[in-house]
Amino acid sequence: MKDPLQEIFVNSGEVKACRGDGILQASSIGSCVAVAAYDPDSAVGGMAHVMLPGESRGPDPSVKTKYARDAVEEMMRAMSNLGAMEARVHVCLIGGGNVLGDGHDSPGLGIVRSLTEILGGKGITPVAMEVGGTQRRSCALYVARGRVTYTVGDLEQRTLWEAKVCGLGSADEGGGSLLKEVIA
Repeated sequence: MKDPLQEIFVNSGEVKACRGDGILQASSIGSCVAVAAYDPDSAVGGMAHVMLPGESRGPDPSVKTKYARDAVEEMMRAMSNLGAMEARVHVCLIGGGNVLGDGHDSPGLGIVRSLTEILGGKGITPVAMEVGGTQRRSCALYVARGRVTYTVGDLEQRTLWEAKVCGLGSADEGGGSLLKEVIA
C-alpha cells in the first residue's frame, strides 16, 4: 500500500517548499494571496501565503514573509535549496478578494499587483490566477503532479493549472512548452 501524501499547511504569512509527494495547502484565503510555484524539471513546489504588498521595512525577521517581496524571495530560496531553478518556475496566484464586500477597503488587489510586479522583475508571468471577488478561497499544490487546485467559498475543488510533461525531458507537442494550462 502506498503511503498517503504528506499534507503541508501554509498559514498566513508563511512560506514552505517541498519535493516529491507532498501537498502544499493554504486555506481561509481572503484578501491574502497564495503564491503556488512549481518547477516541473525538479518536481519542487513552493507556496507563500502573502498578507501585505511590498516589502518589510522592520528588523523583525518573523514578520518578513507576510510581505510580497520578502515572501517571494524566501519561497524561491527554499525551492532552490531543494533543487529548483528560478528560470523554470511557474506560478499561480489565488486570493486577493474583498471578503468584507463592497464599500470596505481591502489590500487584496494591491497584493496581486505587487506580486505580479515582483515576479515580472524575475521574468516570471503567472500561468494562471484566481483572484478578486468577495468570497474566501483555498488552494493546494500537488507537488509530484504539478497540479494547482482551488475552491471558492463552499464550492467544490477545481483545477486551476497543471504541468504536463510528456516523457522524461521531452516537451509537450504544443511548441516546446512543458506546460499545459487547464482552466476549469
